[in-house]
Amino acid sequence: MKFYSFKFLTSRSDSLTVSGLILAAGMIVFAGCHTSKLTEPPRTASEILMLSHSVDHAINELDLSILNGKTVFMDVSYYESVDKAYVLGAIREKIGQDGAVLLAAKDEAEYIIEPRSRGLGMDTRSSLLGLPAMDIPIPLAGQIESPELALFKAQKADSIASFALAVYRKSDGLIHELTSEGAGESKFNQYHILGFIKWRSTDIPELNGTSFEVKKRLQKKIHNPRL
Repeated sequence: MKFYSFKFLTSRSDSLTVSGLILAAGMIVFAGCHTSKLTEPPRTASEILMLSHSVDHAINELDLSILNGKTVFMDVSYYESVDKAYVLGAIREKIGQDGAVLLAAKDEAEYIIEPRSRGLGMDTRSSLLGLPAMDIPIPLAGQIESPELALFKAQKADSIASFALAVYRKSDGLIHELTSEGAGESKFNQYHILGFIKWRSTDIPELNGTSFEVKKRLQKKIHNPRL
């Protein structure tokens, strides 16, 4: 019985062709991997929602019923705060809710309303039972940051809004007619136990729940604005 052996020889050009195919395949694979960068606004949605809710609470306390049926002009030259556009829009809405007629021309109004901010902002604080993140020096390699080890962690935030409206009768000059004041607040607290058990406490509906639940509520409001 005879045994035959076969030997396949490849030329240098064949080796280069195979190497080129492997390199091309690798380029295709790595070309398919990419990262996308998401831009982030300078303020978080939680902060903006907290401030707007405290603004709403404060403005609801204002009493402008004395202006029911009167024509008014709102002079905003003395007002300044964060979220100025939202605050002034909410005050305009409150003027209409209390029965006054808001005019765009000062000369045509019976009363002048001057809003001013007594304070609009946030207070935050946190407490930790455990080991905070620390910078650990490494010889000849700089330093690294150790992870936070929290047995219990509480992060609390409160937003506070306070406004005052001065009302004058235009025909009498700057004779004081009425000052209405209002204050409101909102809270958003988060708690962690052992790093993975988390819950939150807040009076803001949009922040009370997971992002999936919030998205469902927003979709319901879009389809049924009366909700």
